[in-house]
Amino acid sequence: MNIFFKIILGLLFIGIIAARADEHFDTLKVKNEIYTNVTVIKVSATDIYFLHAHGMDNAKLKDLDPVLQKHFSYNLGKAAEIEKAHAEANAQYHDQLLHAPPVVVPDTTRYPEAPEANVPVGLEPGQKFPGFSESDVAGNPLSVAGYHGKVLLIDFWATWCGPCRQELPNVISLYQKYHGQGFDVIGVSLDEDRNALTTFTQQMGMAWQQYFDGQGWKNKLAVSYGVNSIPMTYLLNRQGIIIGKSLRGAELDAAVESALAEK
Repeated sequence: MNIFFKIILGLLFIGIIAARADEHFDTLKVKNEIYTNVTVIKVSATDIYFLHAHGMDNAKLKDLDPVLQKHFSYNLGKAAEIEKAHAEANAQYHDQLLHAPPVVVPDTTRYPEAPEANVPVGLEPGQKFPGFSESDVAGNPLSVAGYHGKVLLIDFWATWCGPCRQELPNVISLYQKYHGQGFDVIGVSLDEDRNALTTFTQQMGMAWQQYFDGQGWKNKLAVSYGVNSIPMTYLLNRQGIIIGKSLRGAELDAAVESALAEK
């Protein structure tokens, strides 16, 4: 794990406060935005994460009504300290990326006998996605091979990830729109709380399989595939070849539609 994520995990460990999960509010006002039928799913030292009548969102505790800030034990000084440290860690991480040596992708075609578990560094479009065989969160068999012949989105995500939740309505819409035509999704959850994951997926109507081992950033599959930021997605064609990486919104929709059109 690189130094950036060690810093972030350390800060989160220090900054997490008692989360008032599953609290319900008829309305929640954030600056000029008013949300209705709100269920809080997580609270950190700086943010509140919630489901609402028309989807899901997260907001800074500092933007809430002062009465609610007190309700969630908001500490302005600690929040400012954590946000500053996050910004510094992000700057350090991006500086490391700028000076990092280029990644050389091994030529795996020279070793056709190599097992699928040997995952090459820096998976990119055009490569065959190395498969895995595990059990999903419900204990059912889960493998990439089990979806052969389908256009498959492999989604590394977590319920606590803001950008993941922001993109989720689009993924759900794609699933509902194209599932009957041969599109499917495998979720790889970096959550640590099984109940939080299963409750969330049920509430959101996420009907696809989820891999979960409760290890957070040490998730077995995330480590195997070199995932160190989320959301991270791989879109595979019917032959298991990567045709897209980290696609979102309309770009993902167009890629799925195009892949389904190919026979």
